[in-house]
Amino acid sequence: MKDNQHKYQMVLVLAPKVEEVEKEKVFAKVEAWLDESQAKIVKKDNLGVKELVYEIAKLRKGDFWSFMVESPKPVKLQELNLFLNRESNVIRYLILKNPVNIKPVKGK
Repeated sequence: MKDNQHKYQMVLVLAPKVEEVEKEKVFAKVEAWLDESQAKIVKKDNLGVKELVYEIAKLRKGDFWSFMVESPKPVKLQELNLFLNRESNVIRYLILKNPVNIKPVKGK
């Protein structure tokens, strides 16, 4: 059976001092945006607060979150980028499209 889902991995870096209530608001907004695009969050992981290599918005640490997203049709990444850029508690993000039907390489 062929899997026609478009899969993405999204990493959000939030300001480390953002309260839990504000984090949940950000996650709810992201999930609402994805719902409008017929995408859904399959997995959400807190990767913890980590030291940044360089200062971002006068911050030396960031709260890292990873999301696995699936969608029956491609997500409009330009619109998602614009949405995340406007979110004040998100200091950085990365969105990766996972290639479909990748077979693992066997070692020698």
